Amino acid sequence: SAGSWVDKDSEMCLWLDFDDVFNPRRANEDDPPPPPIPRRSWIEIDFQKDKVDTLVVHRYLSERLMRVNGHQLKPFTNPVSSDLLVPSPPGTGEKLLDWIGDNAAAIDAEAVDEKFHEAGMLQHDEHVAFAFKTGRDSLYLTNKRLFVIDVQGFTGKRKEYMSVPLDVIRSWSVESAGSFDRDMELRLWFKGHWNNKVKQDLRKGKADIFAIQSHIAHFIIGSADGTAALANAQAYEPSPPGAATKLLGFLNDAHMKDPVEVTSTLRSSPALLQDDESIEAAFKCGRDLFLISTKRIIVIDKKGITGKSVEYKSHPLMYNKAFSIQTEGHLEGSEAKVYTDDNDIEQDLAKGEKDNIWAIHNILSEKMLNERQAEIGEVVEIDLSTE
Repeated sequence: SAGSWVDKDSEMCLWLDFDDVFNPRRANEDDPPPPPIPRRSWIEIDFQKDKVDTLVVHRYLSERLMRVNGHQLKPFTNPVSSDLLVPSPPGTGEKLLDWIGDNAAAIDAEAVDEKFHEAGMLQHDEHVAFAFKTGRDSLYLTNKRLFVIDVQGFTGKRKEYMSVPLDVIRSWSVESAGSFDRDMELRLWFKGHWNNKVKQDLRKGKADIFAIQSHIAHFIIGSADGTAALANAQAYEPSPPGAATKLLGFLNDAHMKDPVEVTSTLRSSPALLQDDESIEAAFKCGRDLFLISTKRIIVIDKKGITGKSVEYKSHPLMYNKAFSIQTEGHLEGSEAKVYTDDNDIEQDLAKGEKDNIWAIHNILSEKMLNERQAEIGEVVEIDLSTE
């Protein structure tokens, strides 16, 4: 929406699945690198204030770009309902934010759902599952998108409404609060080539980060095959009596851990895995854990001096791009590397883990080669016949 003084235009921004980011050359070798230019990877269009109903634009784009049933779009031959193009009542956005501003850090999702439908912000079959407010900003998770409202400027009159369809999310993480940083964090990386990361602080004690994680996982990897890639994936020699350990409490670095024990732990403390998901390979390195489940790679990273803040980051196997393994040498152990849309994942293994590096190779081969997810933009057969 438009601001008060300097920037009086409203804007529409589109993140395109088109890598056109340009990195200019340095004028001199000693100069810092110039900032990259998004070009056609990110398009920004200004609208004259009070001449364009931005909420109508929002509703139209939602109807055209929200995907369901395996990336299927609304057929372009089907027109958008004229009801969605009816001008919004004056002050709709302001009234909605005034109502949100009267709430605490965690907002009642059912009440938000009702208000959002009244304002025409959601689709008819879309519903709010989680709602949070931090400062002037707020974040919502529905059954179709991540919805962020960012109040900007000194007066707060300028507001950004950002929608990220859940099926374009390529990785996500939740982080518990630490000793000094009292906020929890949610981070998501979506399919795109320019500023494709969303980060949101969540007030400690006001949000269940594992319920949020489970909601996202349900829509991203819920339909993925949860069967084991290895016939003997769960065949691990049990720990001796009295050697049971808690998550992140293992000792030796970069050695294979009991996947059955880790699976059991991650079903309750914390509840990170889905019902049909299990751990096939687990490695401990320092204070951190590198896990390969039947649906994703999970990196558990303990942070800070006390290690109280823990990040749980998920990379769906079906969206990873490539992988490589490196066998051990005379001095160094083996290494596994997975290439993703975000930062690549690298994991070093201890000496003597040569059998396990090939187990990782077999798991990734089965999941990434035989169960590849069709990307958005690929031809997908859609049955448009009616009974």
